[in-house]
Amino acid sequence: MVEVSTACPLVSVTVPTYNCRRTLRLCLESVLSQGYPALEVLVVDGGSRDGTVALAQEMGARVLSCPGKLLAARMMGAQEAHGEFVLMLDADQVLKPGAIERAVALAQEGPYDMLVLEEESYNRNWVIPRLYAASKVIVNARFRTEEGFDPARGGNPPRLFRRALLLKAMEAIPPEVVPHILHYDHDIIYYECRKLSQRVGLLRDAVWHVEPDLRKLVRTNLRYGASLHAVKATPYWSLFLKEREGGIWFGRPWREGVLALLLHLLLKTVQMVGYVGAGVGIVLRRRLPRAPRHRSSSGPQARAPA
Repeated sequence: MVEVSTACPLVSVTVPTYNCRRTLRLCLESVLSQGYPALEVLVVDGGSRDGTVALAQEMGARVLSCPGKLLAARMMGAQEAHGEFVLMLDADQVLKPGAIERAVALAQEGPYDMLVLEEESYNRNWVIPRLYAASKVIVNARFRTEEGFDPARGGNPPRLFRRALLLKAMEAIPPEVVPHILHYDHDIIYYECRKLSQRVGLLRDAVWHVEPDLRKLVRTNLRYGASLHAVKATPYWSLFLKEREGGIWFGRPWREGVLALLLHLLLKTVQMVGYVGAGVGIVLRRRLPRAPRHRSSSGPQARAPA
């Protein structure tokens, strides 16, 4: 879907998906109800089997198929976009009313090349969503200082980018690792953008995040942990795994700080299980003998003795 107005710069909203039907409708409805007159919506799908693609098409999004993981999907979205700005959303994020118009106005006024969109939890019932809600309070507080914008030690990475900067930064990412990166995909993009521009700002009160239940948390973070072997083969390993994950997510107010710490420890424990499990699988595949190749039954056969 493309809605264009000459008065406003075109904003391309890209949403990577994989079996995201449960939250995608809410996400896309929040985009389409913005009232911003120049929008392009692209859904980059990684092989969903739950009706995600049909839903995205039904809602008017342009759907792209991406065989790679999250980093590849985000890069494909930016490369296929036409907007002056690219807004990189996730399928479990919901834009607050007027967020796009406010973001574009702030980016032009700054001027900024990138904007962090402040998040808060959409759902806060039950234990896991409450932990995420507390964590967001701590993350948002980090942006009171410049350290909050640090790609390795700061809070959330930007969501809105000038597309020209985005494409230039993506040229620096080693192409051989792009299809395999799942975790830290967004952080890697921001890191390369920040090397080119320091003009990054913050849009307050911009996004709701639909938080997962325990089952989805475990499933997602096992995949994240397993994918860290791909990150280990890149220059980004020491930056994110040592600097970012070497710290403890804690802060004030104290109640939210304790809950954020509990979530941090839970996520890293599940990711470690995924990382170790994937590592064991890699070792076993290397050590197990390969099955001998059998000649095809359709090939030439030896003649039986007379």
